[in-house]
Amino acid sequence: MKLELFSQIFEPDRLYIPEKRLQKLWIQSLWKKNLQTLDGDVIQVLSPGTWNHHEGPDFQGALLFIGDSMKEGDIEIHYNNGDWYTHRHHQNPAYNHVVLHLIFSRTNHERSVVTSQGRHVPLCLVSYDALYEMSFDAVCQSISYAPIIFFKILEDHGFKRLTLKVDYIRRCSARFDYDLLCWWGLFQSLGLKANRSSFNRLFLSFPWEAYKSENMQREEIPELLAYLAGFSQSEILNKKYATLEIPHDLNWVFMGVRPASHPQNRLKWLGVFLMKYYGTSLFETCKDRLFKEGFSRVFWHRFFHVESRDCMEPGESLSLELAMNALVPVLLASMSPDNEMYKMMVNGIKKLSVPEYHLSCRFYTRHNIDSHHSFRRKWVIQQGILYIQERYCSQDLAAICPLCNREENGES
Repeated sequence: MKLELFSQIFEPDRLYIPEKRLQKLWIQSLWKKNLQTLDGDVIQVLSPGTWNHHEGPDFQGALLFIGDSMKEGDIEIHYNNGDWYTHRHHQNPAYNHVVLHLIFSRTNHERSVVTSQGRHVPLCLVSYDALYEMSFDAVCQSISYAPIIFFKILEDHGFKRLTLKVDYIRRCSARFDYDLLCWWGLFQSLGLKANRSSFNRLFLSFPWEAYKSENMQREEIPELLAYLAGFSQSEILNKKYATLEIPHDLNWVFMGVRPASHPQNRLKWLGVFLMKYYGTSLFETCKDRLFKEGFSRVFWHRFFHVESRDCMEPGESLSLELAMNALVPVLLASMSPDNEMYKMMVNGIKKLSVPEYHLSCRFYTRHNIDSHHSFRRKWVIQQGILYIQERYCSQDLAAICPLCNREENGES
């Protein structure tokens, strides 16, 4: 079974954010954040540099520590690491003083880019979710229509965002079966923001052929995950899985991550969960149980329960996020919209509430929404906020925003 790297799976059709936005994020707040190079060196920025609005590096004269070394030079920011070469910076002497290259997506596993002098510039991969934390100019128009209309617009766009994911899964199902897509989603979702990329690479290293054909020892699964992640050493596993491509350069992030979400803790639970479904289909079991028990918060919390004292189990909130990000899109992709179970799931999604996202809180504040309104926590409505933030706010498209542009919604 050949697995290709789909770094954006379950985050389909992400928008290419204009570089001016990325530069604004750096000078606004990003330089003050906890950053690391892809080699794991801590970055401490003393001065973010001067914003260069002309040809050449984005910021000039920055001062920072990378590990124990002080660096003085320029900062270049791109959407992904391949843009460095697409823009021919590796052939342009104007970029020879760049000391750090910030990116928000990776097209390969390289950890540096090269200047025209042959010097390697370290890469810093910033979570795409950092773009949601960017403060925007006050372009939102004052809303005078009723909150119920406001929330209905968000609900509609929340389902648009979910439909994008579902359609993307359908396209992926031409290459991968639904069961494997469920596991792929779980690996990425467990990585949260900080470790999503590493969990994704860990998924690609796991021996899925042996797992699905029951050609491995069930009890060794948790230890194998820890071994592949670099958290344990095992000569036995090293010999048994000598043909595996083990990712030796995983960049695990602990800073700013709650202990319960540390990768070792998440991997312990994931190992036990993989053991639970060894020899069966996670997808089919989930589908059968959901049909019998119905779509609810209680169902999902119970579904991810593994009855083990060896790991920290997902709480109710994480269980819901795992379900909605990893399993629900796959389940919906396997059905037609006129299927009764499909309709049952959609009705359940409409009622589902989750803790408010930080982005949602700021969004509601900009639009003067009552802090006690019961619709604020609805999952699909918060997905609508993400959709509008990605496609309108981050693109400076308030003029055609479905919330701000009242003509778009039939308002006079």
